[in-house]
Amino acid sequence: MPQLPGSGTAPTSLGGPLESRHLGPIELDGGSGGGRMDAVVPLRGVEVPLRLEIDFPDRLDQGVIDKVDIALEALDFHDDLARQTIADGLRREGTVPARLFHAWADRAPGREQATREFLDLLRPLHLTITPDGGKVNRNRVVMDYGLADSSVSGTVTVRFVQPTGPELVPATRPGMR
Repeated sequence: MPQLPGSGTAPTSLGGPLESRHLGPIELDGGSGGGRMDAVVPLRGVEVPLRLEIDFPDRLDQGVIDKVDIALEALDFHDDLARQTIADGLRREGTVPARLFHAWADRAPGREQATREFLDLLRPLHLTITPDGGKVNRNRVVMDYGLADSSVSGTVTVRFVQPTGPELVPATRPGMR
């Protein structure tokens, strides 16, 4: 009996499982409202948890999986753009990166001008890829970062929005996200 998209292994048009060059067989958890799959991918020497979210499992085909593979092959590029977006956010008071930087700098004297050190300490914590959201969900890649030294807790999130590109996710409450 063929499996429905959004539950178990995603079928191809020929009935076999869809397969990513980087993730292997695509096995979605979820139902008719969407599907997801968790994995781990390397990013600059760090193993990063990845969530693949499929908004329309009934439309899932090899073309969508190929988009996922293209995004995974460009992770270093996405990381560079995300870090540049975070660096730009450091210059704007009230942004999540600026708040996290100030909290980090307050922990040790002399860090007030150490933006390069701060940026170097940021590590990817989580990655989400949503290749098929269309107009409903314009996020294609979402990257969460935190400080590797754990001196301050907080997460900076950069989302790559179609068609505009990377942007910082604003804080949803006072303080860091």
